[in-house]
Amino acid sequence: MSLTRRTLLTAATAAAAAPVLAPLGTTRAPEQIVLAAGTATAQPTQAALNARNRFDLTAEPVDLFGGEIRLAQGKVHQQVAFDPVTGLAYVTQILSNGRQLADEPAPVPVSERDRRGDLCVNEVAPDGTVRAVMYLRGVGHGGGLGVEHVDGRAWLWLETDADPVAGGGFAYGKRVGRVAFTPDAIVDAGSADIEVFDPTPGASHVTPALDLEHGRIAVRQKVLDAEEYLVYDLEAFKRRSFTPLYRFPPMYRTQSWCLYGDLLYQNEGNPYSAANPLPGNSWWNVYDITTGHLIERRFNTTALGLSHRETEAITVRRTPDGPQLVFGFATREPGPRLMTLFGITATTDGTGDHVPWTNLDHPKLYTPVNSTYTPQYRQVGNRVDLHLRLSRTDGGPWTSGETVLTLPPHIRPNRTQGLIGQVTGSGVSGPLTVRWEVLSNGSLLLFDERLITGWVGLDAGYFTS
Repeated sequence: MSLTRRTLLTAATAAAAAPVLAPLGTTRAPEQIVLAAGTATAQPTQAALNARNRFDLTAEPVDLFGGEIRLAQGKVHQQVAFDPVTGLAYVTQILSNGRQLADEPAPVPVSERDRRGDLCVNEVAPDGTVRAVMYLRGVGHGGGLGVEHVDGRAWLWLETDADPVAGGGFAYGKRVGRVAFTPDAIVDAGSADIEVFDPTPGASHVTPALDLEHGRIAVRQKVLDAEEYLVYDLEAFKRRSFTPLYRFPPMYRTQSWCLYGDLLYQNEGNPYSAANPLPGNSWWNVYDITTGHLIERRFNTTALGLSHRETEAITVRRTPDGPQLVFGFATREPGPRLMTLFGITATTDGTGDHVPWTNLDHPKLYTPVNSTYTPQYRQVGNRVDLHLRLSRTDGGPWTSGETVLTLPPHIRPNRTQGLIGQVTGSGVSGPLTVRWEVLSNGSLLLFDERLITGWVGLDAGYFTS
């Protein structure tokens, strides 16, 4: 069934009476899950949910609202989630600078909102208009959000109980909270209106994600500077039985994330800048939660033409065509930020998985030997592989210690690492190899004292950490 860009949310609402659920995957043999501490957790009782729940990240996404929309606050949106019955979207934001709520004696600067963790939750209609807002003070940064529909109301799952940050910065929650969405309400952390869950006392940077289709909740948290994901049975979690079904560490930083079946989706990326020019550095990362393995890392080429494109928000929702992966970008800078959301419904079985190569910018002083040798990289985990073969455009000799190109920030190592490359055999005496170094500032340097005038190449890898 073909869906237009603007009617997709409306279609979800119409389908609420007969929701389409994702089919379960084939059952896998039980396997023991090894925890970070070396102990083992109990086996999950429900059948494992495999690649039939996997979205095809190469598919063409649809634009959910037909363009960028304005939310209640001027700040960047953080996360989005959808009511599974009404189809309404809920979106978190830090409050705008100088916003004064009904019970506040004076306007509050945004730096104070940031350091306390004061959020606005927008309720968004299918046409992209904000129907209602709710305010939650002292809860966190809003990076995690889930929505249940219970007794005719939307119930929000999000972080809560943030500790204010001394000296400024962003406050993050240290527990999971559940609260009924109430238009115009102002609710403070610690209020009886928020049901609190504390699966890991002492944790920080806590964000939750719901997978209602498969009866699970996941929590991302930091303990002693070590981050990890933990996946629980939702009903057990509500009973405060906090034994995880699975747990594993992330391999990459994240802007937002979500859980669906046996897969966890992350997105990451920064806005365009001099250090991060078009096409940017927006990536999807897909994990198999049963093993913790990264099974796909794919560059996100959606909406490259946005003037400001900051990766934010990712979730899964119901549509008449089945589950849909929804993701988005914060746009416009300067000025009040806007939100744009996209959706992918197509699925894949993962056949032919591979991590694609991405082109690297290089100075015009150098020319690839041919299109096959354009500078490229690919990243799997903390390993980065480089591929290039370049000649000097001016025909002059290569100098030892010459900076050939600068790597983007997200693939720079934390220390200098050496690599061995190749050199053309024409007119070269001695070994047909050259030495390269990659520095923590991203500089890729060539070292050779022979004043080579032919091409130099590199097919080697290094580790970011």
